[in-house]
This record gives sequence, structure tokens and C-alpha cells, in this order.
Amino acid sequence: MDLTLKYPPTAEFAPRLANLAIAAAKDISHIELDFSAESLDALEEIIERFCADGLSVNDIGSTLFCFGCYLGEVLTRNLGGNWVETSASPMASYAQWPMVVKMDNGDWWNPIGKLFKRFTEGAGESLPYFYSLAAG
Repeated sequence: MDLTLKYPPTAEFAPRLANLAIAAAKDISHIELDFSAESLDALEEIIERFCADGLSVNDIGSTLFCFGCYLGEVLTRNLGGNWVETSASPMASYAQWPMVVKMDNGDWWNPIGKLFKRFTEGAGESLPYFYSLAAG
């Protein structure tokens, strides 16, 4: 899959990529995302619409990537943490995306990977549940 992103897929630019997801949600789905944990229900709705429309990862990979950055920003803004290049993390051997989140408590999360998994595997990969685990 080729990603076409407005900013490089690096930890430094994750917040900007998340803001692109907010703009896309508003423009395409008329849904307001606000970095709250509750907004993950709206993100679930957007993902379900993509699935119902028969879109594939190849069709919307860049959009999914930005929504993964949004999910990571929900974690970091509400629970504390920061983006780290995957290659500099303990997740380097198995996380395929270029950046992951390190929480202030030392836990590591892969929100971009989770977003793609939610899209490909369905509602059983709940984003609000993912958040609750990180908050737990």
C-alpha cells in the first residue's frame, strides 16, 4: 500500500496528521472529532461507513493512517504520553507502522496498527475498548 500523506509519517508530524483526520471527518461525514475518549464512538461510526461503502485498505490507506494518528492523539492528550519512532521502541520487531505511542506509565501502544485492524477485522476490534485498556 502506498501512503500519500501531506506530512511525513513520523512522530513529529503525528498531531498534524491527526488534525487532517478531524478535517476529513467533518468534510466527508459531517462528524466533529474533538480528541475526547467519547469521540472514539464517532470514529467507529466513520469506520463502519467506510466498510459499508465497500472500501479497501488500498482505497483509503492514507485516511486510515491519519485516523490512527487521531487515535494516538486521543491517548496522549487524555492519558499522557508521546509518539516515538517505532524503530526506537520495544515494538520495533513487530509493529509495522513507523511510529507508536509511549504512555507516561511506560506502556507502549500501536494506535495506527489498531485502527487498520479495526477496519480490516471489524467491530470486535473496538477503538473505545482499546482506549479503556490504555487507560486501565
